[in-house]
Formats: sequence, C-alpha cells, structure tokens
Amino acid sequence: MLAWFIFGFMCALVILCILAYFKFMSLHKAVKRAWLRLDVSLKNRRDMLPNLSLIAAAFDQEDRSFSAELNMLKEKVFLCNNIDSRISCEEEISKHLRQLLTLACKSPDFAKDEHFQHIRKKLSSLEGRVQSCKKRYNSAVRDFNTLADIFPLSIIAKILEFGKFTYFDFENSL
Repeated sequence: MLAWFIFGFMCALVILCILAYFKFMSLHKAVKRAWLRLDVSLKNRRDMLPNLSLIAAAFDQEDRSFSAELNMLKEKVFLCNNIDSRISCEEEISKHLRQLLTLACKSPDFAKDEHFQHIRKKLSSLEGRVQSCKKRYNSAVRDFNTLADIFPLSIIAKILEFGKFTYFDFENSL
C-alpha cells in the first residue's frame, strides 16, 4: 500500500515537472515574441532619426547640435549589448526627441510646415506602437517572473535554468 502511495506521489511529481516545463517554455516564448515586436517598433522609431536630424539642422546655430546628437544616438543603440544599456539609450533618444519637438513647436515656420506635421504624426504613431509593445513585453515578463517566484515552481525554474527577465521601461518622448 505504501509502495503505491510513493509511486503515485512520484508520478504526480513528474507530471508537475512536465507541466511546469511546458508552462515555462510557453511564457519564455511569449517574452521572446514580445521582445521581437518591441525591438521592431524601436527600430522603426530609430529609423525616423535621420529625418528628425534634418529638421534639427534647420534650427538656429545653437540648436543644431541636436542634428549631430541624433545621428550619434542611432549608432549608439547598435553598441548596446544588454537590456540596461538599451534602456538608457532609448531614454536618451526620448529626451532628445522631446527637446527637438519642443524647439520645433516654438518655431512658427515648423508649426505650419506640412512635412514637419507629417513627420510628427508618424512619430506619434510610432510612439504609440512602442508603448503598446512595451506594455505587452512587460506583461509577459511579469507573468514569467511571477511563475518563477512561486515556491515549488521556483525550484523547477532553477533546475531548468530559467532566469528572470528584466522589465523594459523608459519615458515616452511625446
């Protein structure tokens, strides 16, 4: 009788491990998919920098430094090799975009310019997509990290070498 109980307990434990593995894998894939979508949105935003750099070049001499800084930021993102450095690069891009849009809105020429308004609408749309993708990614990370924190599953996560993911958050540029 005791042997059957131990056998049943071991089978339940094996089934729990298998189910936990599949759950971890599905959440891991969800985080990776969300990251890919976020990365594409960030790349689209980064591809707008040369257009914005041309707008910055039209400003007064003291404000033209934005043009060079925006071009350098685009290259700097390629050098980011971990999520923390990527977050700081994206924060810096957002800060520069806010400053650029503030300067452009102060100028009466840009407020009426059709090309600038088109670029601003496109940038606004891209920022909305970035925010949406960022929310999805952080939600997937939250789900994965929460599952990895639950007591019996945290042991299985350590055995299967599932590490926690880092949240990706920075301020919006608009």
